[in-house]
Amino acid sequence: MTRPRLHLTSLSQEEVCGDIVETFRLAIERLGYPTTYTHCHIEPGVINILFFFWDMPWSEIQPYHPDCIIVNFEPMVPGTHAWSEKYLEVLKRSYVWEYSKSNFQRNLELGYSNADYVALGWEPAAAEVVPLADILPDARQDIDVVFFGSLTQRRIVLLEKLIARGLRVELNRGRHWTLEERNDYVRRAKVVLNFHNWEDSRIVEVPRLSILMRHRKAVVCELYPDSEIEPWMRDAVVGAPYERLVEAVEELLADAPRRAVLEREGLERFTRPWTPPLVGPAIERFLDWRAQQADRFVATALPRVSVCLALGASPEAISRSLQSLASQRDIQLEVVLVAVADSKELEAVLEKAALPDLRLIQLPLALDRATARNMALAQSTGDYVVFLDAGDVAVPERLQRQAALLETCPEIEIAGCWCETDEGPLHFAERHQDIVAEFLGPRPLLLSACMVRRSFLERSGVRHDPEFTVHDDLHMLCKSTAAGGRFAVVPEVLHTPGASPAASDPVRAATLAMRARALVLAHLLPKSSGEDVTEIARLYAHLWPPTLAFAEHLLGTLANACIRPSSAPEQQQVAHETLTRALRHEALRLLRVFFNAGLADKAWLERQFARDEVAAFLAPAANQLPARVFRP
Repeated sequence: MTRPRLHLTSLSQEEVCGDIVETFRLAIERLGYPTTYTHCHIEPGVINILFFFWDMPWSEIQPYHPDCIIVNFEPMVPGTHAWSEKYLEVLKRSYVWEYSKSNFQRNLELGYSNADYVALGWEPAAAEVVPLADILPDARQDIDVVFFGSLTQRRIVLLEKLIARGLRVELNRGRHWTLEERNDYVRRAKVVLNFHNWEDSRIVEVPRLSILMRHRKAVVCELYPDSEIEPWMRDAVVGAPYERLVEAVEELLADAPRRAVLEREGLERFTRPWTPPLVGPAIERFLDWRAQQADRFVATALPRVSVCLALGASPEAISRSLQSLASQRDIQLEVVLVAVADSKELEAVLEKAALPDLRLIQLPLALDRATARNMALAQSTGDYVVFLDAGDVAVPERLQRQAALLETCPEIEIAGCWCETDEGPLHFAERHQDIVAEFLGPRPLLLSACMVRRSFLERSGVRHDPEFTVHDDLHMLCKSTAAGGRFAVVPEVLHTPGASPAASDPVRAATLAMRARALVLAHLLPKSSGEDVTEIARLYAHLWPPTLAFAEHLLGTLANACIRPSSAPEQQQVAHETLTRALRHEALRLLRVFFNAGLADKAWLERQFARDEVAAFLAPAANQLPARVFRP
């Protein structure tokens, strides 16, 4: 298979961030993709990977979309240089590779529509690594502290404190250093400082750390238990909270043996389990998404679509649905209706709809919806199947658009679309792993908005379950996930669902929804025991035991389940963060409920961070926790 050429470009100075771009370029090239690089230039006609485009308006990128990937290396915290309407618009409209788990966790707030978590990773050949023999002896290190980066008030206050202590501090005041200047200052420094430019940030600037480690420096780094940093990297630096950074610098300056250990062992500690960026699965997912875009849909010879419709609503609702089906274009449409016999109102509605290919199954008495839909499916003949309720309305191009996607992408079994509701539009995720993760959240994809490949239903045996008198749609989609079905969504509003009746028994409804989601959890967490999956599924229970012991145990089970297995294939490792993000959102909901009920407090939450697995699980959501822990 011929691999497409990937063109990399950056708006940052090459002497500042060139090693980051080169890290990605080498990782991509080793996968067999041809690459090119040009500074500050987007190339038409190829896939572009754009670095450090935080100051570029969307209007300059749009002509090249959707053949562009934005790689975000900015901590997205209010007040930072990147937190602007201009850049947030770019992130909202672009396909994004996100370097930070904290940013990735806040995808909804940031407006990401399509984003992968793709960490920087370690690539030895991306820039020079200082040989051990070139480390300057302590006596020749004539600079106490070096810092380079943007100078916010927070940073200036601390640097001035160091200067007031009589230390020789070198920092890039008012201009960027040349590469030669930066390397010279860093080489002569006893200590290099790495700390946040904004108080609310907990994202450790690993790109700067990677530069410092290549130069084999002793680093003092602002760190907290809820900082976003890989656990092993903490051993490569001296960590301290903001209020102790000055003391930490002075202590390290006075401890030459410790500095020597960090200079000689820090790089190995920093990179030991670190691998190059996991760009392979990320590129494959981008190419899959790209193939699903409207300009890639192929014209087909009128695909045959069966709509299964179980009637049980008012004649007006039935009429709305049938009229919308009669307006569908460029498909061979078959409608299979299951209805109670001897309904004069139904006869009038069918006559008015004037559908040329309508199969009516009349029953002596009403059946549950799941059984009626299964009966309609058994009588249908289309290559693709849609399950509608009376009152659902599809825009005229809906079925043709979904069938075209399925015809173009044979690996996709279920194609959804966005919906219009009384509460506003429902914009479901577009890509498989995001769609599946949404089944674990409050706004999952609607079955009535989907078209299903018949061959998948026949191969998997997936059908509606009559036991699910509510949430049967969710259950069928969750069963399809567990059966290996792959999803996509047409990112256009093509469907308006009818009004859903309220559940008569909320406890039973919650129990059935919990059982449906347990199928997805078991599928996505194959290494977790059945007991752990059952415990995690309790996130969706109608009521929780009002004890901190319950919350603490469930939080620990979640955190352990989300530890990424190092032996997992790359595709699973990268997609794992999407699942973790979804479960972390649910953990935040759990914590908010316990805080609002007065059962948990800040001290209890701080104690949870004493467990390494819980700290790693919650750290990317530090700014979203119901109580801010470890505030400087």
